[in-house]
Amino acid sequence: MDRSEATLLPVSGGSNEGGDQPSVPPRKWSPLFWAILKFMCLYHHQTVVPPKRICFGCSVDRFRKRSHGSNGASGNEERHDADMEPLLVRYEYKDLDTRLMDARRGTGEEGSPLLEQEGACPVCDTLWWNQDGVVEKYIEEEIGIGWWNHRGSGILSSLFLVGALTLVIIDIVNYMDQLWGRPDLILQLMRKTTLYVGLLLYPALVLSSKLRSLLPTSLHNFQWSSPLNVRFLIRRGQFLDIGRKGLPGKLMLFLFLVTPLIAALYRFLIFVVISQCVSDWSTVVTSLVGVIFGQWFGLLVYLLYFTRVSFQREFDLLLIYFRENEGDQTRCRGAFYTTVLDFDCFKQLVNLVIFVLLPLGIFSVSSNLTYEYMFADDACIEVDERNINVAHHTLRLAWMEILFMSCSFLAAVGGLQAEYVFDNFVIRLFHLRSGGHWIFWRSVMRDIAYVGDNHSHFLLVTTAFSFVSLFMAFNFANQDVADLAVCNDTLHVDLCV
Repeated sequence: MDRSEATLLPVSGGSNEGGDQPSVPPRKWSPLFWAILKFMCLYHHQTVVPPKRICFGCSVDRFRKRSHGSNGASGNEERHDADMEPLLVRYEYKDLDTRLMDARRGTGEEGSPLLEQEGACPVCDTLWWNQDGVVEKYIEEEIGIGWWNHRGSGILSSLFLVGALTLVIIDIVNYMDQLWGRPDLILQLMRKTTLYVGLLLYPALVLSSKLRSLLPTSLHNFQWSSPLNVRFLIRRGQFLDIGRKGLPGKLMLFLFLVTPLIAALYRFLIFVVISQCVSDWSTVVTSLVGVIFGQWFGLLVYLLYFTRVSFQREFDLLLIYFRENEGDQTRCRGAFYTTVLDFDCFKQLVNLVIFVLLPLGIFSVSSNLTYEYMFADDACIEVDERNINVAHHTLRLAWMEILFMSCSFLAAVGGLQAEYVFDNFVIRLFHLRSGGHWIFWRSVMRDIAYVGDNHSHFLLVTTAFSFVSLFMAFNFANQDVADLAVCNDTLHVDLCV
């Protein structure tokens, strides 16, 4: 695909009176970005930069024209599903790689969105904005993806995810067999369970994203998985000037990578050196897998930050686009909905993560506090200096992990929800209103109200679930754990299990 000339928009703050300026080839993006995607097993599609990007308005128009033009022909419903695919699953085209290969061979389907001439829609061009509002179209070779996404990347990443999950599930079955049904070890069971659920969050999300890519039209309601699609992340990277400035939030990325490593090293020291527990090859393997899962969680949180700052920049450009095209309802509405559809996917992912982490954090804090009080009063604990020493270290490690999970998420998203990013955009958009285009602005406010009414109910469900978790945690904390063990000065806590 030939890259068209870059068009300088008023968004960049300059003028373009002399016509289109010559295209400047984009710099190759930081190899660290591609390495992160590789390590996170996100590669799935063979083609990650589609030659044609279609805005919301063009997707709807194409669907309307084709749905009204067949007059009930045979197989019409299947055609409708195919025509709506760019709108429902914008980043999970099931047959994009096949269509692209056919297009290059000149055997593609007539009328395919990927084979239409580019540049026909100015709103579609906004999908190629860079950080300055310049339409900068590119292909994969120009941004440096190269061998990072080879032909077998999707299969290998899926196999690695499944293999890591299998090892962790084996470890879970092992500790469940040792801890389940033992009242004196219920605290250890709770603490291990909350830790494993937190670590399993990322691979579960990625496998869901890959499953949606395999079955896009069947799972188009899994929109929260799109932000974990490489195509989505590449479009987010357009607004961050990765080729010149590198990845944003380098200090945050460093902390999100180093902290899980420190926690993993501390855990190794506790259970191998300090506790002198018997270790075998399975312990070493599960420890290494635990390191990988910890890194995955840290990088998941970083991707939330990466996506959030990208949307903040895109909304800034969209504000200027509204100002320069005030009164043009078609352009502004098309650009607005195209951006908001992507942001809604990100918002749903953030809500899903907080839906898991908030109740998890409540259970973790309550179990650790109960653990603290239990070891502070050894009336029911058999005096064992090694166990007490290990218990204090594991408590410090647990508080460290709780603090990292909560603080990293809050720092990455900027709060418990990402909705404030859109709210700030709306507030600033209202300041642009002028009396000369009241019909246009009434339409804009109607669109904003529609999007607002479409807000997710995840917060309500999360809040309710968190209150239930808090109630259960308090009720558990009110129990006399020692009495559960019927210890009478004989409780012995074995921290090697």
